[in-house]
Amino acid sequence: MKIITKLEFWALVISVIALFISWQSCRDVHQQLVLTSGQVRSYVQETEVKLLHPINQGSFVKIQLKIKNFGQTAALNVEGDFDYEKGSTIGASDNIATLGKFGSMGPGFERIITLTSNRRNNYGDFFPPFPRGLSVYFYGTIWYTDATTNERKHTDWCYELPLNNDTDTSKTDLQKSTLFEYELPGNK
Repeated sequence: MKIITKLEFWALVISVIALFISWQSCRDVHQQLVLTSGQVRSYVQETEVKLLHPINQGSFVKIQLKIKNFGQTAALNVEGDFDYEKGSTIGASDNIATLGKFGSMGPGFERIITLTSNRRNNYGDFFPPFPRGLSVYFYGTIWYTDATTNERKHTDWCYELPLNNDTDTSKTDLQKSTLFEYELPGNK
């Protein structure tokens, strides 16, 4: 049996250390790829919603929606819909709006779109007197396909028009509603 010389011994030790460092580097690179793969995606969200005309005018409700792709990849086949309800009965029936198609959006791209309701505005619903604290809720979904993963994703949104006095039906500015927000257990 051959005896290992000092030179061969140190060569073996250095090789084992180099192999260990290489293995650690590979593991770190893999972890970084896993972490960043969840962040490199498209994320389309509304940034502003307003009525194009007051709800006490016009037979169909029209809203202007400003959307932006906050993600790092393109969003393909961007579509949107909306509906509205007086009071807090959102979700009691399906959204009956037709999907509006808006094409694709690159990272950081913004677009202003107009959505029209599918049903006639019932004027009688928006005449005073109103119960105190009643609101009209405008809600919808933005659908899109992530260009990197080909996953179909969506973002829900909800805005409201509080009806506290007779002049509120002539307003066009909406405020973000907390109706779709929820609290996770332990986040108090």
